[in-house]
Amino acid sequence: MEQEKRDWWMAPQPVAEKDIQQTIETDVLVIGAGQAGICAARAAAEAGVRVCVLEKQNEEKKLVLGNGEIGHINSKWQEEHGVPKVDVAMFVNDWQLRTNNRSNYRLIRTYAEKCGECFDWVIEPLDAEQREQIYPMLTPQSEHFPESVNGMRAWSGTAKMPVKIQNEILKRNQQWAENKGAKFYFGVAGQQLLKQGKRVTGAIAVDERGNYIRFMAAKGVILAAGDYSGNPQMCRDLLTEAADLVDPQATWKGHGWDGSGIQMGLWAGGRLDPRPHPAMGGNYSFPGFDLIGSTAVLRVNKYGRRYSDEGFGTHVLAAIAGAKQPNGMLWGIFDANVLEEATYQAPCNAVLDYTNETRKQQLRNAMEQAQKAGAQGRPGGKSRILYCAETLETLAGYMFEGEKEQRTFLATVARYNQMCAQKRDDDFGKEPSLLHALCHPPYYACGQEKNSHRPGGQSLSLLVTVGGLLTDEKQNVLDDEFEPIAGLYATGNCCGGRFGFQYTTSIPGQSISIAQTMGREAGYTVAAL
Repeated sequence: MEQEKRDWWMAPQPVAEKDIQQTIETDVLVIGAGQAGICAARAAAEAGVRVCVLEKQNEEKKLVLGNGEIGHINSKWQEEHGVPKVDVAMFVNDWQLRTNNRSNYRLIRTYAEKCGECFDWVIEPLDAEQREQIYPMLTPQSEHFPESVNGMRAWSGTAKMPVKIQNEILKRNQQWAENKGAKFYFGVAGQQLLKQGKRVTGAIAVDERGNYIRFMAAKGVILAAGDYSGNPQMCRDLLTEAADLVDPQATWKGHGWDGSGIQMGLWAGGRLDPRPHPAMGGNYSFPGFDLIGSTAVLRVNKYGRRYSDEGFGTHVLAAIAGAKQPNGMLWGIFDANVLEEATYQAPCNAVLDYTNETRKQQLRNAMEQAQKAGAQGRPGGKSRILYCAETLETLAGYMFEGEKEQRTFLATVARYNQMCAQKRDDDFGKEPSLLHALCHPPYYACGQEKNSHRPGGQSLSLLVTVGGLLTDEKQNVLDDEFEPIAGLYATGNCCGGRFGFQYTTSIPGQSISIAQTMGREAGYTVAAL
């Protein structure tokens, strides 16, 4: 990276002593009040030390990322809801396989051992009515529930809830932290870390009026300021695989933050995860995610050709091949039995929860609308569409203008059906349990445009980044010599060593769970120093 250092890497000039209006002393300083930061603050406050939390957003307009899923294992809540227990060693080994052993085993082991306990802890402040709105996904498991797909395991039982309840969890945990003495400073952004010798001793922050405040942390600083998907240059420099798949001039950034927490750690001597960094999205394309989730239906490109094992491991891994297809439409093909086929899915991000009647009805409604729309198709947002036809020939005419592409598509379906009948995929090695012939009309084609010049939807789009500063198993940030920097910790999406080259999980919603769990652990760790 030495020859490629950008402005974001270079530390700004220190704030002059004369410009600092106030000094505040604390034991633990948490920078960021999101999923990880609030859990860190509550844990440290419950441990009996002084805690200050800085959050650049205004409290009333604060945005917290999350889609209502908290994926974890072995909580008392899951036990009460009939979710099977998970072997921790097996869970961690699967994690390491998914990350190509790039993640920190001991850090992930801590997460696996503590995430159930943490979930019970974070929902503790909710009342009974709020708890009733949480349910376990894919529970009970279908009779077709896969023990593993391509050697990768997956587990059910993700806690699903309305986003308003997920936000309420954070609000209540913040209140519990405040009741224990934690002080939250909203509209106050961390700017620079302070060091005495090699030890981080605090930070300089600025409020909404431009006033500089010095926070001195006797025990340590926890960076919990989120990801860098809102910083296009950091994305291009660090998400190298994803950056190589999109046009250099394309508008390409995610839904998250600007990377300021990670930058502060770098400027204080911290080391980054090695590239390419992992992210949610950016290096895969697949059609139908909002309709059929990870259901492993036949997929073809704009020429009508099949191009991958559609069910490899999880939909994210399976969709990597889509990112390398010619620009144009990618299609997912299914028939009237799609809800049956969905019961063979491995649990993962964007799974179609076949135990949720509301979610299933959404798919049924879309299918009915497409059937009525005929050749016009049912629009599914920008660059997405769903077609329905009674015959594959008619469906081919809807999907492709050229006769050559139509013939190729029909030949592709015929060969796919033949391999489904023999339960052996000689073209891409798809698991036999995921081979389902297209023979129950009407037939459907869900389309998603793959465009490297204009990424969008689930086609090369970027949600958030999940790589950051390299740490040890206690989330203590490492320096250039791979030694821990005294007083400096990184958690949530500021913390590296958690994922491999992208976000692929054995349970939906693990990003929120690992942020909460490891934020809590960081709070306990620093409070005990």
